[in-house]
Amino acid sequence: MKNLPFRAMVQQRPPWRRDVRGTIRGGRGMLVMSAVLLPGARRKSVGLAYLLLAFCGLFGLHRIYLGRGLSGAGMAAISLLSIPLIWSGLGLLGFVATGTWALADALLIPSMAREAEPGLPALA
Repeated sequence: MKNLPFRAMVQQRPPWRRDVRGTIRGGRGMLVMSAVLLPGARRKSVGLAYLLLAFCGLFGLHRIYLGRGLSGAGMAAISLLSIPLIWSGLGLLGFVATGTWALADALLIPSMAREAEPGLPALA
């Protein structure tokens, strides 16, 4: 956009902007308003949540995807702290806890996906 006259710079619009044109009262000029189009919130996929549960269930990635970031971070913290403690027995206890939690989430994923829809309040 260098070395262009001012009028040429103003007329170039990014593809995500739309102009809404209307006339000013009395017909003396043209009023141009720009609106930014933001992508709407997307519905959460239950299938993708199950894939995340199958491959990264102990680390809570499915919970983070479904908008429950705090509990997902808690699952990840328990699993990551359990890795170095695996030989002491405490690590096994951590993996049993997150494994049980992940199995319970297998039943809860459809309801969590429904709660993550836009317009509905999501409980964390």
